[in-house]
Amino acid sequence: MKPRILRIFWIWHLSPLAARQKLQTICNLIRKIRVIRGSSNSEFGQTAGYWMKRSLRIAGCFFLLANAPLQAAGVSALEQANQRFAAGNYAAAAADYDQILTIDGPRASVLYNLGNSYQRLEQYGPAILAYERARLLTPRDPDLLANLTLARKAATAFEDPRRNPRLEAMLNHYSRDEWSWLVAGAALFLGGLAVLSGALGLPRRSWCPAVIIAASLAGLALVCGAGALYLRRDEAARGIVLNAKAGVRLSPFDQAEVLGTPGAGHSVRLGAANGPFHYVEVPGTSLCGWMADSEVAAITPGGGKPGG
Repeated sequence: MKPRILRIFWIWHLSPLAARQKLQTICNLIRKIRVIRGSSNSEFGQTAGYWMKRSLRIAGCFFLLANAPLQAAGVSALEQANQRFAAGNYAAAAADYDQILTIDGPRASVLYNLGNSYQRLEQYGPAILAYERARLLTPRDPDLLANLTLARKAATAFEDPRRNPRLEAMLNHYSRDEWSWLVAGAALFLGGLAVLSGALGLPRRSWCPAVIIAASLAGLALVCGAGALYLRRDEAARGIVLNAKAGVRLSPFDQAEVLGTPGAGHSVRLGAANGPFHYVEVPGTSLCGWMADSEVAAITPGGGKPGG
């Protein structure tokens, strides 16, 4: 009975049938499932076992009915976006990918496809923003890094090296989440080792060389991870200029004097907010001032910055 139920469950989730067809499938499966009465010798036990199994089947059917339309909608939305991209309708594909991200949250593959759509439209600011957001999730994806380089080259928006290139590459080799997990794992290991040695009453001089080496490596990992997170602490304040005409203004007003235009795809450092404007600084230059939130977006989504 159990293998049959599992097979039915997987057929339900993997089948591309429409919601109406799936409803008919459920009705047919309910008719085919044989009623297994309880093995109790008493009439009460048989009746209770029958109604319990019947209730479980009905509850499972309602769960599948409630869950299936959402899954079908999610798959169809992504398939529709991919089909539009393949057909060359990049604007519609970008809108579909953006809607998927709004509903499902950040996903590296969808952000990558969104960046490709904007790059085909020659909208390099939004393309670089999408690639940068995808790099936060998959920093070692070679295709993503190659397309990000192409987009920056097309927009002439090269990054100003803030640190040594080798150090920068090492810091960005892992995502912030991976560095955080490394720090947490090392801290838990060292804490567990200390608790264990304290519980057993073992002096440190009695530790074997393997334990000492493991503790040293954990301590090194803890220091490296904490250092990487500290050096990347300003990532939440990084933004990307979205269009070529975006201007840095002298004050937070539309009529204020424009001091300069960084260019689409350039990175800026986001500062304080004042109405629909944010104070920005362009790294590597002396250009700083106020930029409209519609012209710049934070790389970290949902960080309370423009474009989040």
